[in-house]
Amino acid sequence: MDAKEREIEKLKSEIREIKEEYEKKIEELNKRIEELESKKQKEYVEPSKTLEVKETPAKTYVIEWWKNIEAGYSGGFFLRTRDDLFSLKINLRSQFQFSVQDQGDKIDTSFDIKRLWIVFRGNAFYPWLKYLIILDASRSVELLDYIIDANRIDQAVPRVGQYRVPFNREEITDPFNLQLVDTSILNREFSFGRDIGASVGGIVSRFITYSVGVFNGNGRNSVNVDSNLLYVGRVMFTPTGELRYSSIQPFPVFGDYTYSQGTFGNPKTPLIAISAALLYLPNFRPANKGPDNSVINDRVTALGSNEANIFQLSADIAIKYLIFSLEAEYDLRNINPHETNIESVLSQGFRIQSGIFLLPQLVEVAGRFVFIDLNNHSDNDKIWEITPGLNFYFTKNHNLKLQFDYSFIRNEFPGKDTNRFRAQFTVSF
Repeated sequence: MDAKEREIEKLKSEIREIKEEYEKKIEELNKRIEELESKKQKEYVEPSKTLEVKETPAKTYVIEWWKNIEAGYSGGFFLRTRDDLFSLKINLRSQFQFSVQDQGDKIDTSFDIKRLWIVFRGNAFYPWLKYLIILDASRSVELLDYIIDANRIDQAVPRVGQYRVPFNREEITDPFNLQLVDTSILNREFSFGRDIGASVGGIVSRFITYSVGVFNGNGRNSVNVDSNLLYVGRVMFTPTGELRYSSIQPFPVFGDYTYSQGTFGNPKTPLIAISAALLYLPNFRPANKGPDNSVINDRVTALGSNEANIFQLSADIAIKYLIFSLEAEYDLRNINPHETNIESVLSQGFRIQSGIFLLPQLVEVAGRFVFIDLNNHSDNDKIWEITPGLNFYFTKNHNLKLQFDYSFIRNEFPGKDTNRFRAQFTVSF
């Protein structure tokens, strides 16, 4: 806890002491009033006078609860108690998309409510017991995230719930904070999406952020059907800038290093983040498990294997400086079948993505290149993507923006080319 936080806690403590003293004085005055009223009722009454007995109405104590609650808007609509023991912030986040996709044999043109998220977050019972709930109502209402953090100390924060597996950079970047309309083919190949589990994460010194966890390995809103679990660990090194703990991110960091693409605020010092992650899913059986990203099921089944050990590695670097941003990510996966007659398969790929503002914090051009080699034993299984894009930011952040991008995707295995154009309008408040 830094000096400012200690001073804030001290001031809050002084406020509580003043309130307690004030309430004590009010209680003493109420007791004195009751004593005086009681003495008045016991005054002598002459016998010749008729004594009228009147029923004294019962005392009613009204607690003006609304005086203990604050409400308003600050990055979301909020309610909170003045003692900071309870709070609730609500956000509505939406993305409306238009797309045209040409795969050679057919053309698909579609409007889509890509995402419609209702977000609840805050704390309960204690300032350090924090929660996050995200519901997606774009089609039917579905629980996406449910996180409980015990944030007593930033260095080691236990977390339980359902959230995005903290593995590769692109997956744990908020989808509303993307530089292009959606994630790349690399993310769809190597990410694991959301899962139910537990983890511990935090900030060590001023340079290191980490998260280690264990999950069902069976995707969102699903219990485990065997005793095989998914293990993951991620660490990030940040030689410049300031780290702050976040209870609303899959990977526990925000501030200068929020997992958000593009650069706002024209940082004068280069913000550099270097990360690495490992993931292990032993004894994976496609017939029993279905991770959020079903690609891994398809890859194991295509080998003809019923059971395999899955090992993945991810490494990335992100740089933000003035009006320029750059991300580079490398992912590797090894599928090791239990069957002795099936060889293990090594898949790997990389993504390079960059953006620059033509008008600072208003108009940005961006682009990415992705290359994937699905099998190191084969020569005709490469996939690659080229995507340029143009963004208009109306609030100097990702909350209100209009995006356009075009993708050319070549998949050598079926020999298919895809041309895709997308336009997307994002509104978050």
